[in-house]
Amino acid sequence: MQGMLIETLATSRASSMPPSTLYSAMIASRPSLKDIRSLQGEGVLSKREWLSAIEDVLEAGRRSTGVFGKVESTVKDTADHQLESQWFYVPERDADQERATLIRSMMPRPAKRSETKKAKQYYWRPLGKISRWDPEDDL
Repeated sequence: MQGMLIETLATSRASSMPPSTLYSAMIASRPSLKDIRSLQGEGVLSKREWLSAIEDVLEAGRRSTGVFGKVESTVKDTADHQLESQWFYVPERDADQERATLIRSMMPRPAKRSETKKAKQYYWRPLGKISRWDPEDDL
């Protein structure tokens, strides 16, 4: 599964993605994954089981070789739930350098910048009602 996650991260337009988006992208690119049987019980793997497996693989890759990087989020949404952490691929730390070279050439953007490896909260205030023309622009 590590190879599928690397491919999904490397070929996406976003430089980092949360596990739920990784799950959606993997299922979209490989529809046959929906039919994998669950080990816990009857039927196919649920989304919760998939997300747990994806997070385990990402965390194992981060701890063992550092092939995956993680941007922790300290932000909460409007329902006071913690936002998902963002994960990204680090080709320099990939044990399979042949794959890393190939993926670097396919990546739609340059490597992740150090500044985007930090979680940031941006605040903005809506503008008040403004008129289309300033009075000084009248003819």
